[in-house]
Amino acid sequence: MTDTDVLIVGSGPVGSAFARLIADARPEASITMVELGPQVSTPPGSNVRNLPPAERDAARERSQGPQGALSGDRERTLHVEGTVISPGGTYLASPGHQDGMPAAALSSCVGGMGVHWTCATPRPNDDERIPFIPEAELDAAFDEAERLMHVTTLPENPYGRAIKELLREHFAGTLPEDRLPDGLPMSAIPQPDGSIRWGGADTILGDTRLDLRTETIARRLVIEGDRVIAVEVEHLPTRARETISARVIIVAANAFQTPQLLWASGIRPDALGRYLTEHVLVYSVVALRDEVVERAGIDTPVAQLVKDPTASTFGIPYTAGVHPYRTQVMHMADPPFPVDESSVHVGAARFVAMGNGVRKFPRAEDRLVFSDDAVDGWGMPQLTIEYEVTERELAEVERASADLRAVAESIGEFVPGGEPRLMPAGTSLHYKGTVRMGDDGGAESVVDDRSRVWGFRNLFLGGNGLIPTATVSNPTLTSVALAVLASAAVLEELDAARVAEPQSAG
Repeated sequence: MTDTDVLIVGSGPVGSAFARLIADARPEASITMVELGPQVSTPPGSNVRNLPPAERDAARERSQGPQGALSGDRERTLHVEGTVISPGGTYLASPGHQDGMPAAALSSCVGGMGVHWTCATPRPNDDERIPFIPEAELDAAFDEAERLMHVTTLPENPYGRAIKELLREHFAGTLPEDRLPDGLPMSAIPQPDGSIRWGGADTILGDTRLDLRTETIARRLVIEGDRVIAVEVEHLPTRARETISARVIIVAANAFQTPQLLWASGIRPDALGRYLTEHVLVYSVVALRDEVVERAGIDTPVAQLVKDPTASTFGIPYTAGVHPYRTQVMHMADPPFPVDESSVHVGAARFVAMGNGVRKFPRAEDRLVFSDDAVDGWGMPQLTIEYEVTERELAEVERASADLRAVAESIGEFVPGGEPRLMPAGTSLHYKGTVRMGDDGGAESVVDDRSRVWGFRNLFLGGNGLIPTATVSNPTLTSVALAVLASAAVLEELDAARVAEPQSAG
């Protein structure tokens, strides 16, 4: 049996944030991290967008889960950096058991989805925020999360400035001054040569010391009273099993596999797996009109101006009652699918892909159902996704589509096939609510406001699954902020466990 101070299940941005925060506060603490997938990039957990194309493709392929599982990418009809995950890197969450959410997909590798994400890190607004966490406290956690993730707004190019001006003119008088279109906050580090180092788990971890176990699945949490005392793990290539004892356990897998592990361990509160949400996605592609070129004052092909395929990224924030979606505008030199350029005017500024995230309101009926008999490709309880986009969301989809049409008219025209379309459920990859946070003692929640599982002293959860509200903003920043809020409670529990051990031994 291995013994460690802190055991973290999952190596994505949230698990890595927990590791960094604990190590910074308690350098002497031993931290063990187990990750289901392999290491696919160097340093471990680094974003594949930083890799040459051949290495990037190989890394994505190795992240696609159990042998024989269909790639989630193959099931999608459209692939856009920043709106839908880039090609590859995912596999269907539960093939044959996800009719309600056909595009639901996961990624298994060191760094988790942080290896493949497009780094958008906006703060949520208004009723997207978690209401029972005091505003100032949550803002301070966002500040720390932004520091950990190296959040910045990228430098503008002339075309990007022109696009932003046109978007701001379109929304002037409609949105508050501080909610007008602007550069989208990104987890990224601009380099002196004009390139971008895109953020991932590695930029969060820095030089944090830990024992990283790759291709190792957590099979079961070992419970003793109100504590989890150990985790049973299996090294998949060798099938070697081991029990790792720990003073504090943090499960930060994802919104599907975190509740799956709890279920497999006999931890089954009523809310487990329920209240599944994402943000419904309406998507479009626009060819930019000549006014963008004229305002930019140049006529240079955009691919010659920038070193990254995504030239600029803009966000139009969620504003309750006024703009109840978050619009993401990705400026690019090449369209995300083949376009007959003879059928639409395409100038030097080229294209934008625009998506509106639409709220999916939490319902207990939208859930994961776990089997006590059948198992999935990993040998864990088979999960079935029961999920429906209701008339309430579809009404917002209609308004979000109209909004994209109006925005498109201000900057260009839709390319053939690029008119606003509702993407299949699960396309966002931003799944929330299945281990939701609450202040109700566990009546309709799984964890408290410090991410501690109700009824347990030393079991904490992390990830997008904790978010209990209907949101349209990219959730990663919020999830890292919740880890920041939880870290003080984790450290208190760790210190208490260390003090108590010599007394119990006596």
